[in-house]
Amino acid sequence: MTADATVTSELVGYRSRLAGGWDELLAASGVRADQRLLSEAVEELGLRGMLAARSEMSSLVRDEGILYGGGDARSWAIDPLPIVLGAEEWRRVEKGLEQRSRLLGLLLDDFYGEQRLLSSGALPAEIVWGHSGFLPQACGVSVPGGVWLPIVSADLGRGPDGAWTVLADRTATPAGIGYAMTNRRLTSRVMGDLHHDARPARYRSFFSAMRAGLQQLAPRAGHTPKGVLLWSGVDDATAYEQGFIATLLGYALVEAEDLVLRDGQVWINTPEGRTLVDVILRRVVSDMVDPLEFRSDSQLGIAGLLESTRLGNVVSANPLGSGVTESPALQPYLESLAPQLLGEELSLPSLPSWWCGDDGSLSHVTKKLAKLRIVSIHGESHQGWMLSAAERSDLAARIAAEPWAWVGQQPFELSTAPVVSDEGLIPNRLVLRAFGAQVNHAHQFLPGGLALMTPHDAAMLAFDGPRLAKDVWVLDAEDIVETWTPTFEGGPVVLRRAAALAPRIADNLLWLGRYSERADANARLLRLALDLALDHGRRPESLGAQVLEAVLATGERITGLPLGSDSIADAHRFIRLAISDRDLKGSVAHAVRRLTAAAHEVPDLMSGDLWQVLSQLEQLVGDAARRRDLTGVLDALVSSTLALAGINNESLTRDVTWAFVDAGVRLERAQRMLSLVGFALGRERAAVVENQLAEAILEMGESLITHRRRSAAGEGPRQPGLGATQLLVADRINPRSVAFQLDRLVDDLRLIGDQRLADRVATQCGAIVDTDFALFFSTADRTALAGCFADQRTELREIADELGRGHLTRSAPRRPTLTDWSGAAEDHR
Repeated sequence: MTADATVTSELVGYRSRLAGGWDELLAASGVRADQRLLSEAVEELGLRGMLAARSEMSSLVRDEGILYGGGDARSWAIDPLPIVLGAEEWRRVEKGLEQRSRLLGLLLDDFYGEQRLLSSGALPAEIVWGHSGFLPQACGVSVPGGVWLPIVSADLGRGPDGAWTVLADRTATPAGIGYAMTNRRLTSRVMGDLHHDARPARYRSFFSAMRAGLQQLAPRAGHTPKGVLLWSGVDDATAYEQGFIATLLGYALVEAEDLVLRDGQVWINTPEGRTLVDVILRRVVSDMVDPLEFRSDSQLGIAGLLESTRLGNVVSANPLGSGVTESPALQPYLESLAPQLLGEELSLPSLPSWWCGDDGSLSHVTKKLAKLRIVSIHGESHQGWMLSAAERSDLAARIAAEPWAWVGQQPFELSTAPVVSDEGLIPNRLVLRAFGAQVNHAHQFLPGGLALMTPHDAAMLAFDGPRLAKDVWVLDAEDIVETWTPTFEGGPVVLRRAAALAPRIADNLLWLGRYSERADANARLLRLALDLALDHGRRPESLGAQVLEAVLATGERITGLPLGSDSIADAHRFIRLAISDRDLKGSVAHAVRRLTAAAHEVPDLMSGDLWQVLSQLEQLVGDAARRRDLTGVLDALVSSTLALAGINNESLTRDVTWAFVDAGVRLERAQRMLSLVGFALGRERAAVVENQLAEAILEMGESLITHRRRSAAGEGPRQPGLGATQLLVADRINPRSVAFQLDRLVDDLRLIGDQRLADRVATQCGAIVDTDFALFFSTADRTALAGCFADQRTELREIADELGRGHLTRSAPRRPTLTDWSGAAEDHR
């Protein structure tokens, strides 16, 4: 393709909105040659089709729970139209990135080694020593095979002349690679026809290279290296992608409290034992990783990690202190350092910059203050043209006081690319984040990367956070041969998950099981209560109203929520709140919120299908606040909780991971069933009311059909209350009974490795099965029945507490994460 195509109807409006400069889609003469497939897709879809694609993309993002932003997380936003790059253009970019990675690696080797560049004056020492990313404690710590940058990233911008420039290097804890993979997966679905025709280069082989490159760093030979991804938890801005990356790599997702350092080695800490760790893929900033060596107030790191690294017992990727090469003060020197260190000219230029520690540069920056972007090496930035005269004067004084800490950068007019809006295509500014992984002594780069868009029309230099993302397609994939082969000493990569779990992980898995069962049980209870309220809520003198009152009173004792037992005419309103109020402890919405939070704590252990079900649950409890068909909402909630149970049953390997999830379900269901039967039947009622109430709790316990079938066959007691009690409590073959839950809990505890607690549960189960419930129903006084169930609930709570003390005890709460999208947190003090 060498000729530009004609601009047709759908692109006319877009062209009218362009303000000059380089546009990725359109040139002055028409559609760019390598953009024809994209332009044809735009014309075929039209505005209506593009809006439908955008809506479908948003739905997929929401359904899969793709978030960004930590505690204030919002859904990731993806524009359906990809950025398209030609294969030849990408080769040039890739070559420049590979060269730059080698250069930055050599700089790190010198900074933490002999420091010849600093002693010779080739690089002012203040640039390195003054940057908070430089950690002098790490000097002299060698890296395996001289691999200083196992993972590398860079932000690129295309200028008005069409040439690419490096805006910033990301060498500390590069973020975004998981989002790039997500963009590709969803864009290929939404834009399926275009993806099929364009055949962009694939991403998956890059992650294979990344995994093998990390494994090659392992310090010990002769065994399969074990890797973990160290994160700071679900409050991190990029928590979603960290879980996604851990899943792709097969690494355990761990926090500092999951690890322990003994005898210079790093281990995953579990109640049952320790598992040796070889490689730590680090997403916690360097100076927070080791409170013994760096920040003593950090609870995100492992005391002694630097020493273990120094001894060669564990590898941190990227190495501690690698963030120093992110300093903007280095940019003015890279062009002169490249020939000196590489014997080559720098092929990808850096952003034109002036370090104010140099007198000539200081004079230039001071004179041009109103036309430059001014950045501190500690992360602060100002757009000079946006400042008032007084503000510029104040900034000039700050620069004069600490000139070594400031850099002036030339404004850079980024290229534009079309994004879909309600009015049609509109231009947004583009920053391309590229990613590389070192394997077999060379960096392999993801063919494409992550496009980050901003609507700002003004010239800009940096990207302060993702507003909208795009997939990046490198065309002519058949010319991009995947030559990487996973060869390294130690044999093929075989990843095995630890046989036991760290307390934090076990704790979240247990509560994931408990909250999933709680959401299901509450939805079933409220569904029955709503059904009775619709039939009898306006007839307070009827027998049905007495059953309704009993169900509501039982529900109130179980959930702790007001459900209208003292005013059954208002039950509908209370039930709606008990479904939809997220802040109301005991509500379905609260259980769903806590269930989702627990799942996000251990995303690497969850099935990919789980997130869509969780999204459906979140949407349903939100709908319950306004939908007229509340019964339909509850039916859908029960269907979704059943789907959730099915996913866990069918996707989790029957190891200790499964055991903790299932133990949570069994504990919750057993306690709930004891409460349901005990509160409903543990007091005297008229026989006709008790009989209907017994059928109601059988329905809530998914056992009504079994009860009716047995009764019709002449099996079981004639008293419905007694029959319900035996079926829901003591029947070992009823999947909803207390005895069935305790039998399964015994199996779970044995799998966890706690035989003593398993024996205690087995004893309790035997006592329940042997109880003569007919004796309790032989008299109208149900005090003994209520007392029996109260004692059993107390025993179960003590068992749950003992399980927690023995297996779920965690360290002190972690500090809030300091990381952000740009990686600037490496500079925080």
